[in-house]
Amino acid sequence: MQSQQPKTSLWLTELLARVTVLSGVGYLLTCYTISRWLTRPSRGRPHITPADLGFSYQDVTCCTADGLLLSGWVVSPAQPRGTVVLFHGLRHNRVQTLPRIAFLTAAGYRCVAFDHRAHGLSTGRCCSFGYYESRDVDAVLDYVAVRWPNEFRAALGISMGAAALCFAAERTRGFNACVLESLYYDVGSAFDNRIGTKFPAWFRRFSRGVIWATERRLGLKLSQVTPADYIANLSSTPVLLVTGTADVHASPEDTERLRRCCTGPRELVAIEGADHTNVCTKNAAAYHKAVLEFLDGASFGVKLSGVQSLANL
Repeated sequence: MQSQQPKTSLWLTELLARVTVLSGVGYLLTCYTISRWLTRPSRGRPHITPADLGFSYQDVTCCTADGLLLSGWVVSPAQPRGTVVLFHGLRHNRVQTLPRIAFLTAAGYRCVAFDHRAHGLSTGRCCSFGYYESRDVDAVLDYVAVRWPNEFRAALGISMGAAALCFAAERTRGFNACVLESLYYDVGSAFDNRIGTKFPAWFRRFSRGVIWATERRLGLKLSQVTPADYIANLSSTPVLLVTGTADVHASPEDTERLRRCCTGPRELVAIEGADHTNVCTKNAAAYHKAVLEFLDGASFGVKLSGVQSLANL
């Protein structure tokens, strides 16, 4: 009986999807519901702080140009050699950046991490896969530029956070270095790549309607949500693209396409065996080595080598 239950549930889901597609009102309602679910807020208080890792920190806030309040941390070593600003991914908050904060702070870098709009403790009603989150990037980069104007400054974005750095390229390129981790090529392919894994397979039946509903909810064309169209605007800023060889959402192939879109100094590192969720931890030594060598090189003007694949060290 237990082995039959999943088959029955799958059959029922498929039947309901077919009935919904045949009903115009049902189709629109389903598309709207999926769109709301995809762009929903992900609020919540961080369940762990830098103090739990043995680092002292400061709670800070800043305000975006469109009036949202962002909540964040500043973690400083005794003698900072520069500042790294970290931006988390979709459905996460600044806690996602803590493994990166730990090794970067130990290496002497001050770390600044904020919750994006509609995430963590920041205000906001919905997410836009990095597009309007670029306004968060603008606000945080301004905050850092004002507080530490004459220091080495770098930005590190994870997935949606990396996309937001691209959409804010005019401001991001004022920094000395930029790390783009697990970055999707465009939001359409990102959605398609998640169907059957993170999203149910039957979502595919509603993809056109979901796009239509989401564009109206966000007030933009999803064709605009294409980091590949903006990454060239980083211009002369050194860029490190990081992905995992097992990442199906930001594949090495798509990451190579993004590298070719860059017009300035750029490098691609593929962490062996890592997927979209564990590129920082699957092979931590390789990840740390790649990021720290890139930041150290950017601070001294070292020429980038191009493409690497890092196996276990």
